[in-house]
Amino acid sequence: MHRLVVAAAALLLPTIAAADATVQVQLNDEGRAVAQQLGTSPERMAAQIKEQIDSIYQTGNVDGFLRAFTDATSFSARGIGVDYASAPTGFLVGIAANVAAAGNGDLRGEERPTAGLAANLAIMAGLNLKPWGLPKWTVFGNGFYRGGAAARLDGTITSAGAHVMYRIAEPTSTEGATGSAVRWLGLSLTTGIEYTRWQLGLGGDSIDTNLDVGEGSAATTLALAASGRFDLRSNAITIPIEATTGLRIAVLASVYVGAGIDLTRGNSTVEANLNGTLLTSDNRDVGTVAITGNGDNTGSPGSARLIAGAQLNLANLKLFVQASASATPAASVAFGLRFVQ
Repeated sequence: MHRLVVAAAALLLPTIAAADATVQVQLNDEGRAVAQQLGTSPERMAAQIKEQIDSIYQTGNVDGFLRAFTDATSFSARGIGVDYASAPTGFLVGIAANVAAAGNGDLRGEERPTAGLAANLAIMAGLNLKPWGLPKWTVFGNGFYRGGAAARLDGTITSAGAHVMYRIAEPTSTEGATGSAVRWLGLSLTTGIEYTRWQLGLGGDSIDTNLDVGEGSAATTLALAASGRFDLRSNAITIPIEATTGLRIAVLASVYVGAGIDLTRGNSTVEANLNGTLLTSDNRDVGTVAITGNGDNTGSPGSARLIAGAQLNLANLKLFVQASASATPAASVAFGLRFVQ
C-alpha cells in the first residue's frame, strides 16, 4: 500500500523558550481514489487538509497563538473585582462574571479548540476606610476557583485580586435638588494586582473537525475526530492602573467611564499529541492525521484599556453591566450584583 506523508515544522520566533509543531497527513489507497474522483492529486488533497489543520491548531503560528491566549487569560479578570460606580462609605459584597474574547483570530472560530473561551467569575468584597479617618480610600478583594471549559477543552480556572481605590476628587454633595437629580461620582484612581490561571485539556473527548477538499462543484467534506493529548496552560499577573469617573442620574441609575493601563507578566504553554482518522460523509476511511507539538510564550507586557458601564441602584442593591476594550486586542463584558452600604 502506497502512503503519502506530508509533514511540516512550524517556524517560531526566537523569543519562544521551546516550541515545535508537526502535522502529518497520510492518505491510504481509498484516500488516493477519492482524490482522483475529485479531479485532484493526492498531494494536493493532502496539502489542503494540512493547510486547514495548520489554521485550526495554529501549528504554523504557535507563538502568536500562545501570546493571544495569555492576553485572553489576563483579560478575563478585568473589571470584576472593583466597584467603580457606588462611591461606598462602608462595606460592599457582590458577585460578578466576565465574558472575555480575544480580538486575535488565533483563538476564535468554531473549529478551533479554544473557541468560545469560558467566562470568569468572582466573589468580591470591599471596604471604605472612613471609620479609620481615610474616607477617600476603598480596598477590594476578589477570588474564585471553578471548573471551566473553552468549547472543546475542559479544566480549571483560578482567579484572585486585590485593589485599592483613591478618590482624587470627591463626589458631588447630595444636598439640594440639583445634587439629588444629577450627582457627579468624582474622579477615582485604582490600582492593584490580579492573578489568573487557566489549565485546560482534552480529557477523554475528541476534537471533531470538518475539512473541505477538492475544488468547485467536485468539493467534498472530510470529518476528522482527533483524540489524544492537548494540554493548554496559562498564568498571568497584572497590575492595572485606572482612572474612572461618572454620574448618578435621578438616584436610580449610574453611568461611568474610564481609561487605564494594564502591566502584565504571564505565559502560556501547549503540549499536543493527537491522532485521528479521516472519514468521508459515508464513513469511508481515507487516511490518518497526526498532530504533535509544544510551545511556550509570554503575553503582551502592557496595553491601554477603555472602560464603560452602567448601574441600576435599587437602594443598597446594585445591578451593573460593564464593557472593557484593550489594545492587545481583547474585549469583555462584565455583569453582576452588589450589596453596598
